[in-house]
Amino acid sequence: MKQIKQRLHRYFPETTVWGYEGSYPGPIIEAERNRPIAVKWINSLPNKHLLPVDHTVHGCMNTPEVRTVVHLHGGNVPAVCDGHPEAWFTRKYRETGPAFSTGVYYYPNNQEAAMLWYHDHALGITRLNVYAGLAGLYYIRDKHERSLNLPRGKHEIPLVIQDRSFNKDGSLFYPSQPEPPVPGVDPSIVPEFFGNTILVNGKVWPYLNVEPRKYRLRILNGSNSRFYRLRFSTGQSFYQIGTDVGLLERSVEVTTITLAPAERADVIVDFSGYEGEKILLLNDAPTPFPDGNPPDPDTTGQIMQFRVGYPYFVHDNSRIPHHLCRIEWLSESSAVKVRDQKLVESVDECGSL
Repeated sequence: MKQIKQRLHRYFPETTVWGYEGSYPGPIIEAERNRPIAVKWINSLPNKHLLPVDHTVHGCMNTPEVRTVVHLHGGNVPAVCDGHPEAWFTRKYRETGPAFSTGVYYYPNNQEAAMLWYHDHALGITRLNVYAGLAGLYYIRDKHERSLNLPRGKHEIPLVIQDRSFNKDGSLFYPSQPEPPVPGVDPSIVPEFFGNTILVNGKVWPYLNVEPRKYRLRILNGSNSRFYRLRFSTGQSFYQIGTDVGLLERSVEVTTITLAPAERADVIVDFSGYEGEKILLLNDAPTPFPDGNPPDPDTTGQIMQFRVGYPYFVHDNSRIPHHLCRIEWLSESSAVKVRDQKLVESVDECGSL
């Protein structure tokens, strides 16, 4: 984990961000099912945080300002390697949290092919560390997935969708106070934040040149608070073939798909018949979801653009299978214990929501 400068748009100055292996988003880790790997996570970040830290928040009182720990979201991993929020560590492991035991994480990869993602998980500052750039994708592959003849190689595209806001100098903006401000606490945590700019794979409103053929899009909602309801400007349908932890049993034809923060979708879209067109991937999810304000059609209502070329030597033998896999369904009657958990939103002793 390093602090780096990266150009997020060709008209922007370089923006200071945090990244795994010096990249935002972090590199895609590709693993094979049932072939374990070990990853040593190293914190080389500065001691001062890039964003405003509220030291009255649980986990941030009497602890170092910059702490990290990595969670593999969706991974079936040993508890000690799951990124417990209090297993944090500072630069070069000089200080560690009460749940810390190792900086080397073992990932068994003993699950179906899927797109997972890894991200920071430190108590009290997860939202800030992820906003700063600490997130990346993790693919698990297997023989069955390869046998389906899905679009692959340069026709399999990861899309990490995030919202951000920027200061005039191109630096990341994150509010230091809610509205109205909390008296006597500065910086103060905000209950949620929606950026006014959309990034995909670390680029502001990018475009992708595509061929008139099928593509597999591996989509992650990597935003802190924002939902996305995605559709194409052409109104064309596409096929969802997978979700958070792998393939669906059957492909589903859809025209829109809704993703909550951290949620993933695996889809196939066919651009044949759209030669020469510029197709927008659009968002119409309100913020907050589902009863908030609609997105601005000129900014947060747009995700990216696909520029479809002409069919010179295009050969597409990939498929959209109807049957994808067999899922062993859990029976509700097999549960041995029922737990009721309440989710509440309240004000703390400082007056922060």
